[in-house]
Amino acid sequence: MNRLFLSFHSTHPRSSEWRLGVFLLLFGFGLSVFPAQALAQESKVFIGFLAPLSGSNQARGVSMTNGAQLAIDELNKKAMRVNNLKLVFELVPQDDRFDANAGKLATDYLLKRNLAALVCHSSTVCIATAEQVQAAGIPYISVGATNHKFTQLGYDNTFRMFGHSEQGGILFGQYVYGDLKVDRMAVIDDKTPSGMTMADQFSEGFTKAGGLLLGRYSVSDKTSDFNQALADIRESRADAIFWGGTHLQAAKMIVSARRLGVKTRFLNAMNGMNNQNFLAQVNGAGNIFTLESDQQRDKLPGWKNFEKNYVARFSSSYIDVSSLRAYDAVQMAGEAIRLSNSVDPRKLIDTLHAEKFKGLSGVISFDRDGNLNDPVFTVYEAQGGDWKIVKVVKGH
Repeated sequence: MNRLFLSFHSTHPRSSEWRLGVFLLLFGFGLSVFPAQALAQESKVFIGFLAPLSGSNQARGVSMTNGAQLAIDELNKKAMRVNNLKLVFELVPQDDRFDANAGKLATDYLLKRNLAALVCHSSTVCIATAEQVQAAGIPYISVGATNHKFTQLGYDNTFRMFGHSEQGGILFGQYVYGDLKVDRMAVIDDKTPSGMTMADQFSEGFTKAGGLLLGRYSVSDKTSDFNQALADIRESRADAIFWGGTHLQAAKMIVSARRLGVKTRFLNAMNGMNNQNFLAQVNGAGNIFTLESDQQRDKLPGWKNFEKNYVARFSSSYIDVSSLRAYDAVQMAGEAIRLSNSVDPRKLIDTLHAEKFKGLSGVISFDRDGNLNDPVFTVYEAQGGDWKIVKVVKGH
């Protein structure tokens, strides 16, 4: 801390009025300096967040950043200290527009903020920006990148808060054939890294279990026109359609399918479909199944408190599954700082690899690649305007 010294030199005695003036001057100076000294005892800790904060996925992006902000608020209430400095946590969200190029630009901006950690969502953005973040040497935590590739890039700073597509996709394919008794399947993907890979893994699990894949279709992740693919699927009389893409686009596809008279099961995996926001868009339609890497919320120890705080703070936003993961990601970053007694990103990366963390979603620990150990997968079915759990399975 810089110190300012005042010195007065004179050979003449000073009057009492002069001494009083100097006293008042120094007193006023002290009042102005002491708050600055107090502020100097604080240290800002910035945690970046890449999320879609505009466009068709805006509602999901807002929900997950809301979850992260709740965690930031709780960390600040703890008044954590490192090297006798009080840490003040701040979330720095940036709109990645669910687009790789926009994500790279947003990442460039965030990395100038001297971040302690960065959180990302989609496979599209997380994978495209992983090299930038690795070069910066900070923890990179994903709350939505289903594509296994994110943790297969050879970087030691990548972490995933849930199971990946090779686990969930194959498990769901096996479940659909064995439990739902679906024999004939059509698959559509949205040409994105997450959507295509999930469709591939689901197809592998389904066909290896004994199912027949009637057709594989691809559409743009920006389109709402599914007519050609749905017309072909209607003619093929498939027992079900698997969609590899976002649940928001899935809602548009389901509405289109009902209009065209396609009466079949609709399946999705690991894209946050299990919420009321989705059901409202499909007018409460049933015969819809999704697999998510999560657990029954009312069984989670901290769920009721999280839900209460979220609704009180963000009443206009629904709670997406990624919101819970975002909350845990930020809390985990704060706990890594506490355990390592440091905000050095390198030490945080080492701590994240070495420790177990008790999160809202359960015990969180990672394998050598940064994948979540022992992920849980839950199959949900839309029934009576709500989501019902029909099966829980553990990944490997």
